[in-house]
Order: sequence, then C-alpha cells, then structure tokens
Amino acid sequence: MIKKGTILLIILLTINSITQAQAKYPLQNTPYPSSKTAIKGKIIDAETKQYMEYANVSIYNTADSTLAAGGITNSSGAFEISPIKTGTYYVDANFIGFNKVRIENIRIDANNRQVDLGIIELSPSNQKIGTVDVIAEKARVEYKVDKKVINVGQDINSAGGTAVDVLENTPSVQVDIEGNVTLRGSSSFTVLIDGRPSVLTGSEALQQIPASVIENIEIITNPSVKYDPDGMAGIINLVMKKNILSGFNGIVNASIGTNDKQSLSLTVNQKTKKRNISFGVDVNNRSFNGEQTSSRQTLQNDTTTFLFKDGSRGFSRGGYSLKGGTDFYLSNYTTLGFSANYGYYNSEGGGNANIYQYTVPSSEEKYSVEKDPSKRDGNYVSGNIDFLHKFNEDGTHQLNATLHYSHNKGSDVDNENELIADSFFNPTNIYSSRIRTNEDENENEYRFKADYTRPLGDFGKLEAGLQSRIDREREDYLFERYNTTTQIWENNELFSSSMNFKREIHSAYSTFSGKTGLLEYMFGIRGEYTNRKIVHTKVNTPYTINRLDFFPSVHLSHTFFDNNQLMASYSRRINRPSGRDLDPFKSYRDQYTIQSGNPMLKPEYTNSYELSYLKRLGKSFISLESFYRVTNNLIRHMSELGDDGIIYETTVNLNNDYSTGGELMANISFAEWLLVNTSVSVYKYKIKDSSNSEGVVTRESTNMDGRINSTLKFSQNSRMQVTGMYHGPSVSIQGKNEGMFYSNISYRQDFFSKKLTATISVQDVLGTAINKGTSSGTNFSSAYRFKREPQILMLTLSYRINNYKTDDSGSSENNEMDFGEGNF
Repeated sequence: MIKKGTILLIILLTINSITQAQAKYPLQNTPYPSSKTAIKGKIIDAETKQYMEYANVSIYNTADSTLAAGGITNSSGAFEISPIKTGTYYVDANFIGFNKVRIENIRIDANNRQVDLGIIELSPSNQKIGTVDVIAEKARVEYKVDKKVINVGQDINSAGGTAVDVLENTPSVQVDIEGNVTLRGSSSFTVLIDGRPSVLTGSEALQQIPASVIENIEIITNPSVKYDPDGMAGIINLVMKKNILSGFNGIVNASIGTNDKQSLSLTVNQKTKKRNISFGVDVNNRSFNGEQTSSRQTLQNDTTTFLFKDGSRGFSRGGYSLKGGTDFYLSNYTTLGFSANYGYYNSEGGGNANIYQYTVPSSEEKYSVEKDPSKRDGNYVSGNIDFLHKFNEDGTHQLNATLHYSHNKGSDVDNENELIADSFFNPTNIYSSRIRTNEDENENEYRFKADYTRPLGDFGKLEAGLQSRIDREREDYLFERYNTTTQIWENNELFSSSMNFKREIHSAYSTFSGKTGLLEYMFGIRGEYTNRKIVHTKVNTPYTINRLDFFPSVHLSHTFFDNNQLMASYSRRINRPSGRDLDPFKSYRDQYTIQSGNPMLKPEYTNSYELSYLKRLGKSFISLESFYRVTNNLIRHMSELGDDGIIYETTVNLNNDYSTGGELMANISFAEWLLVNTSVSVYKYKIKDSSNSEGVVTRESTNMDGRINSTLKFSQNSRMQVTGMYHGPSVSIQGKNEGMFYSNISYRQDFFSKKLTATISVQDVLGTAINKGTSSGTNFSSAYRFKREPQILMLTLSYRINNYKTDDSGSSENNEMDFGEGNF
C-alpha cells in the first residue's frame, strides 16, 4: 500500500539578462475591470511557432533598471506576473540559445492595471556575418522543472563513443569501468529513445547507441505519472538529433581508436512543407582489454578450500543499426508519422586465467588453466505509427496517439574450458571441466498509447492518457557437457529447460496542473492492472499474478526573485522482475558457481522524494538537490555455500533499502575561455532485512561520487576538455565495493567554416580505473579486482552536409541550420 506523506515540490524561477533587442510586436494595452495589476503574454519560437515552456520574463523599472518582478512561462508558453506596482517598466523575454527580446514603455496606472503583451517571438541566436554564423552555446547541463538536460555536443570527451561515454560525466549518474550505468546508485532505470521505449534495456541499450547521433540526454529522477512507473531510479531519455528546417542536410561521423575501436554513423534529413524524411545508419565495434584477479575461501567439513584466479579478461561491443522515418503534414493541425529501426548487436567477453587451488589441512593442490569465451548477439526491430492532431492553433489542445511494436531475438553463449596444468601453469590435454551453455531469447512487445491535453483557462491544464502493453517472451536454456570418451557434446537434462513469459499491463493516468500566484503545481494519479503468467517446461502449475497498482505523483514549484528556483517532487515507482530473475531452474556459470531465479519474486516499490534549489549567477549557476528514497521488496542476488562445495546464487526479496542524501552542483563561467562544471553527491545508503534465519541484518555506508569537467576555449574553433571522476565505496547485502578515480582529456578543432570537426581524446589518462570488491556469507568469502585497458586514444572526424545552406527546394521557410546542440 502507498504510505501517506506530503510531498512538496517547489519550482522555478527566472534567469535575468541584460542586453538589448527590439520587440517585434506593439503593446496591446487593454483596461480590465479586475483590480489586480499584472503583465501577461505568450512566448513562441519564431521559427517553429511552438510555444516555449520555461522561457524567462524579467520586469525592470525604467528609471533605474532595477529588477521589479519576474517569472517563467508555463507549458502553453503563457505568463502572468502580478502584482505590479504603478509605474513605467520594460520587459526582457529570454531563453537559453535564443535572442532576447525587450519591450519598452509599459505603463501600469489606475486606468491601465493589466497589460497584455500578446505573442512574443524569440528567434535562435544565429547571426549571419558574411558566410560565417556566430552561434550561441548551450550550457552542457540545463535544469528544467522535472529533469536535467545534458547537451551532448558540449562533451567533446564522448566523441567517438556511446551514450555511456556521455553519461560518465553527468550529474546523478555513475558508470563503472565495464560500462554499466547506475542512476543514483540504482541499476533499475528505464531507457527511452525520443520518449519511446527502447528495444534493448538499461546499460545494454546505452552501450549500443553512438554519442554522435544524440542531441541531448534527459535525466528524469522523479517522473510524473504521464511516464511508465517502471525503473526505481527514474528515466534516462535519449533525444536523437533531428533537423526541423527545410532542405537536405546531414552529418557523417567516423572514429578510430587504439586496440581495435571503430565507429561510423550517417544521418541525413530532407524536409519540405508537406513531409519530413530522415534516414540513418550506425556501425560500431569497440574492444577493451583488462586484467583480472579473484580469490575465494570456503569452509566445509573442517576443511578450508582456497581458490585463486589470475589472468586477462576482455570484452567487446559492436553492431549496426538502420533507421528511418517519414512525417506527413496532412494539414496545419494534423501530422501522421512512420518510423522504423533495425539492428544487430554483439558483445563478446571472456579471457584466460591461471587457477591455483589447495585445501587445509589436507594440502591437496590443483593447477589448471581456464579459457571461457562468451558471446551475446541478436537482432532487433521496432516500428512506430504516430498521430498528432491539434484542436487549436497553438497546440495546447491536442490528441497524440502511438502504436509501437518491437521484436528482439538473441542468444547468449558461454563456454568453459578448464585444462589440468603443471605447477608452472603449462596446460595438458586433459580437461577437468568442459561445458557450454546457450540461452536463446525471443521477445515481442506491442504497445498502444493515447494522450490527450486540454487547457483549462490561461493557466491550467488537464492531461489524460490510456496505454496497453503486451509482452510475449520465450527463453530456452541448453546445457551441454563434452564427453571426452565419445568426443561429442551431450545435453544435460538436469539444467536444460524452457520458459514462456506472458504479461499484459493496462494503465490510465490523469494530471492536473495550474498556477496560483507564484506557485505552480501538478498532481497526478496512474492506475495499472497487471496480468502475468509464467509457464515452465518442468513445472506443472504456471506462476500467475493479477494485480492492481496505483502510482501518484506531485510536483509543486515556486518562483521568487534574484534568480532563485526551489523545486520539490514525489513519485511512486515499480521495478518488475525480469524473465531471467523469475526462471526457477539452475544455470551453470562455472563448476564452482550455479545460479537460479525465483518465480515467487514480488516487484519492488519505491517512494521517492526530492527537494532542489537553484541559484543563477549570470552565465553560471549553483544547485543543491536533496533526495530520500525507500524501496520495499528489494530484489537482490544472494549466494550460499552448498554441501557439495559449490556456491549457489539465487534471486530473493529483501525487506527494504534506504537512500538519503544530496547533490551539490556548480556550473561556473570563470571567463569567456574557461567553464567549469562540477558536482559532488553524498548519500547514506542502508539495507535492512529480516527475511532469513540470521535475524535482522543491517548494512549501511556513506557513499560519495564526484566529478569535475573543465573546458578551455583557445578560440572559437578550438578547445580542450579535462574531466575527472570519483566513485566512492559502497556496500551490498553480502559485501562491499571499493572506490576509484579516473580522468579523461580531449582536444577539438573545427575546420572549413565548421563543416569539419576533429576530436582527439585520451581516456583513463592515469590508468587508475580499477574495480575492486569483496563479498562473504556463511562459510565462504571472496574478493575480486578488475583493471581495464588504460590510456585509450580516440580520433573522431565529423563532417556536416549543407552546413549553412540547403538546396533550392522552393520552400519559403527559414533555410539556416541551427547547430545550437553544441557544434561550434
């Protein structure tokens, strides 16, 4: 059940600037019978004609240019600032990356108590000088009321990499040396691409998408009920690059790096008044070497067994994707779109290790050499049909519907080959173990979603939606052992099995948002009905779930003067166990470790609270975010030593975990040539469990993560970026991970009027990216150490097609291309 609690959120303030521009529209002074004094209006993008949310409005006294009042626009682009003292004022309307508009000679008196400024158009800050554009730079990190926006073009360290490389230096996100991503310490988050579900999930999806095709990344740690509640830590939404301007244009990116690292991507776009066609292709292959050591100690029947591994371990990720789409503008009010994506993914791992094993007191010794290659690959396809109809010109009253289909078919093959060796680890031809496993997965997902938005007066809005999700998945697990006598692979029925997974989730949501004075609010509720069924080949009775859940959210915001914002939010979320977590039958990791799932697992539920403060200082800002998160039915992997000396891992529900902490971030422009972005996150993490025979088990740690990103601009065409990241130690229910620090450096140079960009980077400059940890349980303990390949050198070239002009399509639309995403 949902715990009672008041959730406050308070948001938004305004940014003030001081330079001059001319208003495009005259004042529309209209007397109103109301006694309230106010200045109101609406702000739109001059090119797209879309209403701009969170645009800043500042009101100044004409006499001395002191700030009198300020505010921001709502989702309809509207603002109303009151009360206003009688007097003469001028108003600045502004948004990052757009030219400021100033409106002069606004008079508030007894006969003119309310002033409507009408429609104010802001144009992107591209100014033509001969054949060169002077282009405004977006901040690398921008704060919205409910999310952080990471502008990928500002991070030159990620050139030639993937979305994971961008996230390495992103607030609230942690990335380990193998590319696994966590959001505020949790791997349970949802990945969206342009607001739609990804075929791949979690870190796997982020590792496949090139950074070069991403416009920005939205970090949404406390989403509203409009989003699916899946993912305990929140949502990472990848917004892909698009060109909304007319004509033909595109970009080509190519990268090459040390130790077999290459990538190539192409994105092109053709737009006219009637349609928009886009196409893209991505190919990438990235290999990484590493060193590994591990040790394990087990106690059984008064005998202690020690096992040590030492060797190399590498992994590679690659694949390709083809994507395309077409939007048809059926009228000024209706758009119909089609898009599809097809791809292949491939990851390989494994390595060689020397194994030394002995027992005390019997002193039995064993030397062996292990070779355990693994491969995971598959094909995926997805398609969308999107329909948008606006009931009014500004689009504040609209209906949006999406039909989505995705299919993923892949296999996961693991091999274990352990050869007896002498004391110098020279292998013989005798196998102590030779097995292989193959897990095939075939998954289909169908989704229908409809969202309806309707304004309620000038400052209220109702949103509602329906969605149905249908998942069908089959997993086949094959375990084979090599018979050295017959020299053939034999199926082991004890471990081989199959499972069919079916799930339907039907949901409805509604939000109401509005504004009273300087307080903005959004309340929402989402209801979801889940019907799940698991049929296993070796179990007569299927495992079923029929459940109704409710997920509320609250967002409040308050704007006050002197460039301050205060924000707070609450949401309830869910983490549903995967098919692999639910599969009850044993899978063989190696001859020392066997794992299995648990079909009786319950989903995790998280209540998340956030309170944030933002202070703007000209081009700089400082923010402080505090959060409290409690999770019930915690899903974790537990290990136990069996009577046969094998470690058995299974998935269980623990009671709770708690995270309480804060994140301090500063984006400081010391000079035109030096920008520093830094953040420090400190939080207390605690796990509490009483579900086993050992009584109440409590483990806790104070975790700290820090990062610093310094950008030095030598000229408009050249810059250097230096970053450093620190991940502090943390605990789990059975162990702990140690902290580590690593750093990157990169240099970027533009050529040929910015048509060509070259970036060279070195990752893990000091070679300090080392992952170490320990775990322990009844009668066993273990430790591990993994060091990845250091000093990775990458070179990336980017070429823009029709950088500043388009073909003669006959369109009367603006043909200048906006590279505000950070291509300077």
